[in-house]
Amino acid sequence: MAADQALPVDAAPTSGAVPFVATTWQIRLGSGMIPLAHAAGQNLVTVLGLRFMTDSLAISAGTAGLIFALMKIYDGITDPAVGAWSDRAQTRWGRRLPFLFAGGLAMPLGVAMLFGTPDFGSVLLAQAFVTLALVIHATGYTLLTIPGFAMLVESSSDPKERTRLMAWRTYGNAVGTLLGSTLPAWILGMTGPSREGHLLIALITGAIVFGATLVAVRLLRDAPRTQPDPAALARRAHPLRELGRQVRLAWGNVPFRILAIAHVFLLFGTAIGSAALAYFTRVFLELPDSAIGTYFMMATVTMVLAMVPWVWLSNRFGKKASYIAALAMFALVQLSWLLAGPGESMVLVSIRGLVSGAAGGGMILSAYSLLSDAVRYDYVQSGERREGAFAGFTTLFDKLSSAAALAAMGGFLGAMGYVSSSGGGAVAQGDSARLAILLCESAIPALAMLCAIVAMLFYRLDPDTLEALEAKRSAGSRS
Repeated sequence: MAADQALPVDAAPTSGAVPFVATTWQIRLGSGMIPLAHAAGQNLVTVLGLRFMTDSLAISAGTAGLIFALMKIYDGITDPAVGAWSDRAQTRWGRRLPFLFAGGLAMPLGVAMLFGTPDFGSVLLAQAFVTLALVIHATGYTLLTIPGFAMLVESSSDPKERTRLMAWRTYGNAVGTLLGSTLPAWILGMTGPSREGHLLIALITGAIVFGATLVAVRLLRDAPRTQPDPAALARRAHPLRELGRQVRLAWGNVPFRILAIAHVFLLFGTAIGSAALAYFTRVFLELPDSAIGTYFMMATVTMVLAMVPWVWLSNRFGKKASYIAALAMFALVQLSWLLAGPGESMVLVSIRGLVSGAAGGGMILSAYSLLSDAVRYDYVQSGERREGAFAGFTTLFDKLSSAAALAAMGGFLGAMGYVSSSGGGAVAQGDSARLAILLCESAIPALAMLCAIVAMLFYRLDPDTLEALEAKRSAGSRS
């Protein structure tokens, strides 16, 4: 597709498409800036948030994990509501852009509040403050992710172009991961894990999130968009009844159901692995925080470089096969941590980062590309534009699985005797706590990937089937 060619706008009668046109490069770049923004803000909290709460605010591991889990549940519950709201919204800027802008404001505020938590002299007050900060952060994340994914589905009816857009989203996610994990870890390596150092990385990351959001809104303001289905606008059901309708909608889409189950296991494993890494490098490997930054830098570089081969593999062997291969690769690299020990060579840490990044790129690309097909399948089956609702449920499953992962990890660490502190530095941990950290970084994520692979064996929707259904629907519309 030529760089200056506009992406097609669906012309189905129910789409209500408006004749806005943006060039392909604008849509692809804009699609990449959205995940850059939310990945930067999310990775900072995911990688360092739990450890900041236990090692700098003296919040117990079990309580910290529970707070994170409750926020994830809150975040997940609001996802379908935001998705349906954005499906029905009618503004001069379209359905999605106002949500993106609001998310770009809320997420940096939540990050700054979390890592800038004042010294209240009371653990209870600190717990209340970080809970509020995480609520604001989670709300911003939802406002960015739900409309962002829905806009991707709206932008093209071509499955291959949606795969390319997913590649751009993966590029953005990779850069956001770099800016939200590598850069903060390196800064902490220089400043030390003080409260001032954590506030500094929060302010820098918040500025990145807001700036990337502004760029995305500017690039996507003329992207192909669809208007709400008049029937959907006419429905004003009670929120709980509407949520029940959306649950039935998502569960009735068999391809989406299977992908959601696999996605739950994927997110469970990656959430535990990411949160445990900050503990693992400090307590088990006895390495400085800069090691985390180096690991994620290697992972990010490989994630970006691996996009071209993963797109080729997806087109050559199918999205399902590529997804399973990426899951297996990630499981193996996590299991390799069982062979690591104190003073681990940074060469081996870096190699693991490289392989993990390659696997992560394949998982992200394949998972969301398949999910876009499943959402498109709903449209060709029903004729209704419900991208936002499905995007909401996609992230709902993400949040619930992450909530379960963080709650399980916090409870596991607490039960195994992890000692919290307020000094920000390393505290001597017992053998049982060290074993818990090792398992959270290795065996548990690998087992989760295996469960995702088993779920994917039941997935049946392929591009040829979807293309045939689209052709049948188009023929029916013309007749």
